[in-house]
Amino acid sequence: MDYELAAYEPAQRGDYLRLLRDAWSDDALTGDEFDWWFARNPAGSLMSVATDDGQVIGVASHSLYRMVLGGKEQVASFSVHATTAPAARGRGVFVGLERKHEEEAEGRGVAVVLAFASAPTAPLFAGPLGWTEIARYRIWARALPFGGKRAEPVQSFDEDADAASTWPNHIVRDAEYLNWRYLDSPRDYVAYRAAGGYAVVGHKRHRGRNVALVADLVGPPRRLLRACIAGVRPGTRLVFGVPARGQEAAYLSCGFAPTPRSLHFMGKALAGALDPDPRAWRFTLGDTDFF
Repeated sequence: MDYELAAYEPAQRGDYLRLLRDAWSDDALTGDEFDWWFARNPAGSLMSVATDDGQVIGVASHSLYRMVLGGKEQVASFSVHATTAPAARGRGVFVGLERKHEEEAEGRGVAVVLAFASAPTAPLFAGPLGWTEIARYRIWARALPFGGKRAEPVQSFDEDADAASTWPNHIVRDAEYLNWRYLDSPRDYVAYRAAGGYAVVGHKRHRGRNVALVADLVGPPRRLLRACIAGVRPGTRLVFGVPARGQEAAYLSCGFAPTPRSLHFMGKALAGALDPDPRAWRFTLGDTDFF
């Protein structure tokens, strides 16, 4: 190995942000988002850098989450916000950083490591890192959303999302997590209560377009989807979402249709067992690091 791996230090914040922006331009984390995502995550984070002659040439992190896995609450880690400087690619930097975090996470008793892989990282996860492909979640979209009946906005989550307890493997949606993930976020999220559940709609610039997304939805989907559509701002051209198994009819009735794009979900067992059955998992767009 002709580079060094080390734990991230706050003095390297500018280097981390620079590499993310070099890779993803305006879609990269802002400084405020970086601090919120990593410093305030209730379950914690693992962060590392690769350096060559004192220069940061690669960055990567794992975000830790409380999850229900096989009916039991455990800790899982998600591989997030990783990139390598263009001049350093092909030197195994991403794989080296990932192995470092997998070893650290396993040492902490983390059950599994998961990721929504990008096109460049999927072959590395499936190849040298020995991960398993679990599922591809189709992203749905609705064009030109229009107004409708608005639901009650949520100012603060003070109760856990009990309806999510019946889901298959999933991130634990307690009040602390929901407030951090959505209402305390510098990203543009609004949560609504309706039909005995809640939904979260977000807005962002994505690949040069103003888009909205159904970031989270717990409860009867049709009315909650309508609340999200009603909350989409004028000038937004598309709203995205990922239906859970059995929700497809509700999405169709609200004007959504499948797109060619999907989320590539992969995982690996660490201190626990990995269930490779796609039906054993449930995620929303808000469970990813890029929406």
